Amino acid sequence: MSARALQRVVVRMLYDPALVDAIYAGEAALADVELTPAERAWLRAPDRRRWAVDPLRRTRGLQALLEAFPVAGAEAAARFGLKRLDRFFSARAFHDCVQSRGVLAQAFGGWLSGLGSAEVRAAALIERGIDRVRRAPPPGEAPPSPAGWATAPWAFGVALPVGALDRWTALRERLAAHPEGPLAALLAGAVDVRRAPPLDAGGAEGIVGERVGAGPDDVAVGGAPAALGALLTRLEIPHDWPSTAAALGELGAEPDEVEAVAAGLIGDGLLTSG
Repeated sequence: MSARALQRVVVRMLYDPALVDAIYAGEAALADVELTPAERAWLRAPDRRRWAVDPLRRTRGLQALLEAFPVAGAEAAARFGLKRLDRFFSARAFHDCVQSRGVLAQAFGGWLSGLGSAEVRAAALIERGIDRVRRAPPPGEAPPSPAGWATAPWAFGVALPVGALDRWTALRERLAAHPEGPLAALLAGAVDVRRAPPLDAGGAEGIVGERVGAGPDDVAVGGAPAALGALLTRLEIPHDWPSTAAALGELGAEPDEVEAVAAGLIGDGLLTSG
């Protein structure tokens, strides 16, 4: 295997004591990584206590992630407790992300959205979109469009239960009003999520976010048709034109309107084509 791949295994071990236990016990750990017997021996060579020399590593990592997911974190902490959120560092999502050199915040947002709460999922998908847009260059500095039709890197869209945007906005404002900031409010449980506007699972609304300036925090989030939010989610993975046209048709565009609708979305800065 490559030295970089082995290094990623080391990072995983530094965060997950269960993985350390499995490797030192000689269990069939790391089935996702091709390791030679010598490489497995290298991982077991140090005194195993050295893997736990920094007991606050996971805590610092979780706090950094929660800074990008304040509302989703508050929603999840209120329902499951902060200890449940710490389990991310033992989850498949974490290990796959590190081993594939993915974006940890994006993996965390996906993991949060799967915890089983509609409120957590809604907030996580909004904040995951914001995080993705923040990482993208502004429109004037963007690289060439990927092959196919895709959601612009400086935009995101989701379709969520009615009330998701109002709930997320209200909780974000309450967290931000804490004198020590949103993260402190989240960790202290200072915001009662039960008093936030409820979701209505009987309907759907779209939520769209866009970069509106050169700064990484210049992201505007607002309401949109649910169909548009669903389309932008689907096209986060580039599609060819026939697939894109079919998606537009499924979401209500008439056959003779499909090309005009697609051109309009490009003009609005929501889609790119290459």
